[in-house]
Amino acid sequence: MVLERAEIFIQEGKMDEFLEVLKSKAIPLTAQFTGLISFRALRGVEDVNSVMFLAEWESVEAHLASRPEPAHEQFRQVVLPYTSGAKPTVHFDPV
Repeated sequence: MVLERAEIFIQEGKMDEFLEVLKSKAIPLTAQFTGLISFRALRGVEDVNSVMFLAEWESVEAHLASRPEPAHEQFRQVVLPYTSGAKPTVHFDPV
């Protein structure tokens, strides 16, 4: 198992609309990602325009293999129009 952490920044004034689309369209798509064990989205407390995605994958290779899949591409198409930037995505192994 590997944990992926991705943090995105949402355009000013778009968070409420983004959260609605995230819950209704984007998160349901994650059920189709090959190799995904679990997925969570969390809104920033100090920076209310940030959203962190935590995804547990079978492996980094499983994550990379899922990226070209249609559901993963649809997820990006739903999310990206609301973003104003992102931190680098990183992966963690359990200790």
